Amino acid sequence: MKTTILITAFSLLFMACDSEKKSGETSVSLKSKYTITDPGLYPEGIDYDSKNQRFLFSSLQKGAVYAMNLKGELSVFATSSKLVLPTGVYTDEIRNRLIVSNADLGISQKSTEGSAGSVATVSIFNLTSGELIKEIDFKNFTPNTGCCPNDIAVDNNGNIYITDSFSPIIYKLDTNYNASVFSKNILFQPKPNEFGLNGIVFHPDGYLLAVKTDTSKLLKIALSDPEKITEVTGAAFSAPDGIELDKNNNLVIVENGLGLGKTHTFKSTDNWSSAAKINETNIGKDEFPTTAALATDGNVYVISSKLGKFLSGDKSQSTYAIQRIN
Repeated sequence: MKTTILITAFSLLFMACDSEKKSGETSVSLKSKYTITDPGLYPEGIDYDSKNQRFLFSSLQKGAVYAMNLKGELSVFATSSKLVLPTGVYTDEIRNRLIVSNADLGISQKSTEGSAGSVATVSIFNLTSGELIKEIDFKNFTPNTGCCPNDIAVDNNGNIYITDSFSPIIYKLDTNYNASVFSKNILFQPKPNEFGLNGIVFHPDGYLLAVKTDTSKLLKIALSDPEKITEVTGAAFSAPDGIELDKNNNLVIVENGLGLGKTHTFKSTDNWSSAAKINETNIGKDEFPTTAALATDGNVYVISSKLGKFLSGDKSQSTYAIQRIN
């Protein structure tokens, strides 16, 4: 895909990432809001590391994953020479690993001339130390088309699923990190120059839920039959980005700043054949919320990226927020 097309697509819709792990309420005390101060950071994906009690989030421009502890102290946690534009992050505490999806849209500090569209990888880091364990390349699955690995889900067995926002694909990494195409379907195909698949979660009843940004749809994909894809009815939103299951398995959908900048929480009583909205929180279009994470206090927190500024060419924004939703 040409650089101009990639940048156009980026300017239309950006990415998501989240985790879907369950978290019970504990004695850990989190603030209702954390302020991130770092010029040009532009965070995107976020997850909560319950093992080490901290938020981990990706930086689109700086090509690294950052950590913020409960005191609000910020530090670089993980990076590599191949990590150009990290999108989704997933903290897998059970297996002590951090999973990071990675692309290149030609706008990162690590991008080079003509590099847009050339990167499609997933990096595995040690969740305790940040040490790089393995990097897996997916570009061979889309040799002649655009690719943008985006959000991440992990099933009960440790298999990893990754959406691609430019190609109609959900990738899979098995427990030995063997890469394959889990599902390729015309239903995932994005409109020209727009983002398709975005946020994804694994539901404990044995299926995936994913949003498609360009058509504002919520899809259910059976793990036992990847070709069995149905649209969840009753869930209305626009510009969906990251998604997250809360402690009650309700689904939080983050509508980014190209929509209304809100979060929408849905419940289902029929195994996600349909859904009904039970709550919404206004984050703000200018804040440009992207993704959400379930923390160990039982609450969901959303990160604000200021991506609207970034998309307009402003690379100097220095304050961002992580805030609890209702």
